[in-house]
Amino acid sequence: MEYRREGNVLMAKLDHETELFQVLAELFKDSPGGMVVSGIGMLKDFRLGYFDSSERGYQWKEYHDCMELLSLCGSVTATDIHLHAVVSGEDHKAEGGHLKGGVIHNVVELTAVVPHGITLGRRRDEKTGSVLLSVE
Repeated sequence: MEYRREGNVLMAKLDHETELFQVLAELFKDSPGGMVVSGIGMLKDFRLGYFDSSERGYQWKEYHDCMELLSLCGSVTATDIHLHAVVSGEDHKAEGGHLKGGVIHNVVELTAVVPHGITLGRRRDEKTGSVLLSVE
């Protein structure tokens, strides 16, 4: 992994065959959290989810083949990584949703913002059943 942080901007090149969420936890371990604003590259062995409000849970679809990572964004807190992704396969059709897991294939190029003086966290919202971002 190569990365550099200048002010509140973090840019990273994440390596082949590494686990995306483990690498992100390592990148943010000494910060109050941050926002992933851009990510491109390739992933394999991941799940995409759609939150079903009536069931208060995710409907998951698994992917094992290498897919182009067209877009990656979300938040990283001390206790949670919440990402959304858009991917496409050989057919060039885009699919997206809440991302869980993922092994980097070739590379992921990532840009994140690490806020100064703001701590990001998570709290359960009783109305929706979701664990939502809290900003302090």
